Amino acid sequence: MHVAIIGGAGTIGTTVAYTLATAQQDIDITLVDPATDPARGHAIDLSHGRTASQLPGLATERLPEGHIRARPSGPDALADVDCAIVTASISPPDGTAERGARIRYLEKNRDLADSIADSLSAHDPIPVVVASNPVDLITHRIWESTGWDRHNFVGYSLSETARAADELARIFDCRPNDVYCPTLGEHGEYVVPVFSRLSIVGERVEISEAQKEQVLEYVRNVPYEVIEYRGEQDSSRWVTGQGVGRLVLTLIGGGSSEPLGLSVPLEGEYGCEDVCLSVPVRLGESGWEEIVEWEIADEEFERLQQAAASVASDL
Repeated sequence: MHVAIIGGAGTIGTTVAYTLATAQQDIDITLVDPATDPARGHAIDLSHGRTASQLPGLATERLPEGHIRARPSGPDALADVDCAIVTASISPPDGTAERGARIRYLEKNRDLADSIADSLSAHDPIPVVVASNPVDLITHRIWESTGWDRHNFVGYSLSETARAADELARIFDCRPNDVYCPTLGEHGEYVVPVFSRLSIVGERVEISEAQKEQVLEYVRNVPYEVIEYRGEQDSSRWVTGQGVGRLVLTLIGGGSSEPLGLSVPLEGEYGCEDVCLSVPVRLGESGWEEIVEWEIADEEFERLQQAAASVASDL
């Protein structure tokens, strides 16, 4: 299996590459980036990191190793790729620590999206995972520009689900991985935590309106707090790197029957048309196979419509 990370020399790209390289030894990984020297440096270091994880005395089992390499951007970089991950982005603009700042990437990342779509279109369709901001709009742009089937495209938005679980665990005094509260809608201000499906260790629980607002504000604010602490040239690399990496491993492993909240092109599902939003999808090996239309609370459905309107206004 050969995975290409477009924007592979960047912060998110290298973190995704590390997740993949250490989680599954036999994957071939290509870092595609116009910054060829940094990409080569990362590829060498990642290869050594993968080898270190298998040194005698450290590993219980010796596994076959895939290749990690770097290639310059362009159609040739994707010639033998089975799955593409898009993390390419412009340098962070001023004010990225301010809430809602993802939209500031849009104008210039649109140009990147068009270039990436041109490179993809030179080949047969493959699964494409988009993590470039603003995710919903860039996913839509690349899908529309390639002309490929919408099932090939997923925008990454699972970080919100992890963040919601973290805050809910504080509220209910439990472990975050005991919490299930999927998030749908926009990867931004119009994120929709689906509290009507909230459960802890598989048991449905009730949550107050004040607690809902607390969780929603935490999910909206915390990525910008991370940037403020770490500096505007950095980002929430660890949650994104882990989430994107695990999503790709699920895809290339054949998919999952458990629905995940991911941004995909909609054609009437949940009353939304011609936008990408996060909705529950089941994954297959070539992308997503099915949008699952849950019964959700009226207020959650209304927030999805607001998310669709917000995203559509920037298309």
